[in-house]
Amino acid sequence: MTEANQKNGGSSLSKALTVLKEVCCANSPLRFADVVDRSELPKATTHRILSTLTDEGLVRLDEPSQLYHPGYGLLELAHKAWSTLDIRDVAADQMKELWQETGETIHLAVLDRGDVIYIDKLESQKSLRLFSAVGKKGPVYCTGVGKAMAAFLPEAQLQDVIATQSFIQHTQNTLNSEQKLREDLLQIKESGVSLDLQEHEEGIQCAASTIFNYRNEPIAALSITAPAFRIDEVRFLHFQKRIKEACVEISSRMGAQPLTQKQD
Repeated sequence: MTEANQKNGGSSLSKALTVLKEVCCANSPLRFADVVDRSELPKATTHRILSTLTDEGLVRLDEPSQLYHPGYGLLELAHKAWSTLDIRDVAADQMKELWQETGETIHLAVLDRGDVIYIDKLESQKSLRLFSAVGKKGPVYCTGVGKAMAAFLPEAQLQDVIATQSFIQHTQNTLNSEQKLREDLLQIKESGVSLDLQEHEEGIQCAASTIFNYRNEPIAALSITAPAFRIDEVRFLHFQKRIKEACVEISSRMGAQPLTQKQD
């Protein structure tokens, strides 16, 4: 392909993307004349692009009204893209940023039936020995990441998860009953932040938040974990703010709708 053809190809792609964005981002369906006006492209070019996009299913023309809508093919493309995303890759930069900023341990976990599985971890550079390790399972009812995901499960799924919990009293702060857990989950759902206040390990606290997918389903959770003696109230509040911000950003990348979690 010659340089001239490459430029023409790039120009054609740019025009097609312009038309597609106009149709998809409009507050209401557009007529052909509207697309021409918004894209500032010649009528012949606009018509050719719309025909191609319609053939590919990316744009849909309602014949009776002659209005252009986003095509169902976009949903198929989005589904395929989101289904192949690795949450570890998507969350990697946010985890690193939190780790560099706080110097504490950062966990990424998913839910597997009634257990938490840690799938990524950035170790604190300071001396700290934790239960967690990549690939290791943990309980839902007394971990920040576990409660973060459980709080947003549909009721039927939540009941199944709760039914698998042992409610063993690991520390004096462990939530040792379904009632106490459900009360905590309601607060987490309201605030978008899950706290482990030395509930699983004595002397260890964490702030966690939920990561959602394009269906606004909880698919993972991220946490900042540190020994209680290193966290005063101001620093712990900062952890809560930052973990929530990070999870909102990651959720957005996964296609979640805006304001999935309440913003401060």
